[in-house]
Amino acid sequence: MEELKHVVSAPFKKNLAASLTEKDFEFSLAFDLKWFSPKIASEVKARALESGLLSMKEGVIVPCFDVESVRLPHAFKPPENFLELKEKPGKPVSAVRNREEISFEQILDFISADAGINKQRLVSEINSMQERLSYLVDIRVVALIVAKKFGCNIERIHEKVSRTVLGFSDYA
Repeated sequence: MEELKHVVSAPFKKNLAASLTEKDFEFSLAFDLKWFSPKIASEVKARALESGLLSMKEGVIVPCFDVESVRLPHAFKPPENFLELKEKPGKPVSAVRNREEISFEQILDFISADAGINKQRLVSEINSMQERLSYLVDIRVVALIVAKKFGCNIERIHEKVSRTVLGFSDYA
């Protein structure tokens, strides 16, 4: 439970916020801190809500403990087997996470949040660019090109997209 409290406090500390939307909380765990996939970040949120560390009020997540009293060690990162979740029968998350791919939808979510552009406009721009490239480039790569066009900082997802598109199975 103490480990979960450390993990849950981090997005609030990082954002200097007393409350966060569900999306901002999960985004912080997955993309800002780079601790979990978006799916695992959602599981962390659910587990923290179930355990009473967080509460939901009008679509906003509020910690049920004093976040400032939690001291995170320097360079804190949760262990690979955090929460001991299972994604596939017989395979712990730590075994699956190393081969996890990033989907087009996750990329859209990231770009939309980072650049503040609605998804409909993004999809339109991506489709237009994809057409200009004669559909010869993977749509996830095209999404990154469009993201750069809108001034989005893609550094946090560039490597994951590259590895997904190129088919590398493990992250060194």
